[in-house]
Amino acid sequence: MAVGPAIRRLLGPRQARRAGRWYRGIFVDLSKEAAALASAIPRGAHLLDVGGGDGEPLNHLLALRADLRITTLDTGPVVGQWLESRFAAQVARLPGMSLAEYVAQRRPDPDVVLIADVLHHVPECSRPAFLHSVAVLLERVPALRIVVKDVEPGSWRALLGYWSDRYVTGDRQVSPISRERLGRLLVDTLGPLRHEHTNLFDVDRPNYAVAFYR
Repeated sequence: MAVGPAIRRLLGPRQARRAGRWYRGIFVDLSKEAAALASAIPRGAHLLDVGGGDGEPLNHLLALRADLRITTLDTGPVVGQWLESRFAAQVARLPGMSLAEYVAQRRPDPDVVLIADVLHHVPECSRPAFLHSVAVLLERVPALRIVVKDVEPGSWRALLGYWSDRYVTGDRQVSPISRERLGRLLVDTLGPLRHEHTNLFDVDRPNYAVAFYR
């Protein structure tokens, strides 16, 4: 078992959440992330959160954007376990589901796809296949916005996050992706796209968030 899950099991739910907040704060300021994401998401949007994990970032986003409806999915057996009760009615949780399954089942099409701290966990050789599902959504919803939050490699903070993913989270295939490589990947996979950088890299580097659209 990786170190992270073992520690969470040892601490129990309440203490694990407190420890998780502190630990995550080393790598990203969730309030700054939420403000950046909020600036890239249209009003009243249905947001599909891919790889939603514990749901803690959604608390910060929904505190700023009460107008959003969110569907959060994750291939793990649980998703959104740290979502605050005041936001529960705005969030549909789909544990044990991949993006490909969501798309294949013809579930409600989103206005925005959020891929936050997910791509660096997808092996490089698998990224085009992962993004194929986004391509299908883009054909169904031409106005779809694809918002990617990830980490620019090349700094001590990014390196610390890399080692954390490998040895604490237990992902030995983690592969950082720069903003430049991200742009090339999406264009190569999805076709010509415009993009807008948020201010996240300026206020909380090496974290970045970029919105892509036709």
